[in-house]
Amino acid sequence: MEIEWNKNRKALNSLFECIGRTPLIKLRKIPEKEKINAQILVKLEYLNPTGSLKDRIYLEMITKAIETNDLKPGMEIIEASTGNAGISCAFIGRALGFKVTVVMPAGMSRERMKIIKAYGADIILTKGAESDVDLCLRKIEKLMRDKPGKYWWPNQYSNPNNPNAHYKTTGPEIWQQTKGKVNCFVASQGTGGTITGVGKFLKEKNLDVTLYAVEPAEAPILTKRRWGSHKIEGIGDGFVPRNLDLSLLTGIVTTTSKEAIDMAKRLALEEGIFCGISSGCNVAAAIKIAKQHPEVETIVTMINDSGQRYLSTELCGEKKEIEIPEREHHLDEYTMRELDKYQSNWEIIN
Repeated sequence: MEIEWNKNRKALNSLFECIGRTPLIKLRKIPEKEKINAQILVKLEYLNPTGSLKDRIYLEMITKAIETNDLKPGMEIIEASTGNAGISCAFIGRALGFKVTVVMPAGMSRERMKIIKAYGADIILTKGAESDVDLCLRKIEKLMRDKPGKYWWPNQYSNPNNPNAHYKTTGPEIWQQTKGKVNCFVASQGTGGTITGVGKFLKEKNLDVTLYAVEPAEAPILTKRRWGSHKIEGIGDGFVPRNLDLSLLTGIVTTTSKEAIDMAKRLALEEGIFCGISSGCNVAAAIKIAKQHPEVETIVTMINDSGQRYLSTELCGEKKEIEIPEREHHLDEYTMRELDKYQSNWEIIN
């Protein structure tokens, strides 16, 4: 699957053509200070048109739905998101002429909501924050029951074109950029699309590549089957998504919200990479893997988005009070069944 790297040498017909082919950058100061042997390479996904890796999946999901006639003229796109997905969905959906509504937790950063509105989408807020995405999903299910035929729901958590986008683009890009020398890929676990799509491609190229999913230590669904609130926007949603193929994983790494925020700050100060909290989470996890496995030579991870999405958060010194709904959070049957099958096979790195 050859990537056309020279596209930008000519005028492009659409902003959609700018999605993907993002740079892969070697971290220098942080690995040196952490005294690790492995080189850590980070993929700068904030250089996609809306500033995150989600552009890749919404281009794939929406265009495929149009091709199959699942998304018809006059229908409205509705999606659940903690921010980045909603922004990408709004950008691509509106550009293709569809009305878009994003359902998101009220506790997400103000910047994300403003950007979604700037792209022309409507927003419906539900209670809670990062760990309360299930409430957004329930809201969408109700709206679709109440008005059948009005909405098309991409559902990034279960739509196979989410991991397919990463299998077709991100995975081949990483393989070519490392000349096939990637030993380990690590990604924070949100929808599961990145780790599944990239992981499947890399495993087909080299079965020895190790794959680690990262989850918040405060919401260790995969490692301890426990739900909780945390500050790493975009991951740790409280369930195992259909798009997360647990059979591919070598292990799970947990990072605390503080570790993720501190590493995101270090990336800006020491490497010049102003990124979001989940990106700090990824790099913190990569450091832990490198220390646990000094034999690993090359670890690749993702810079999911820019720090400009987090100006009103703790990353930039802003404390915010979030109303977390008082409720029990029981794990669903699918989550329990998948964990029963695969949990005992994983290495756990805390």
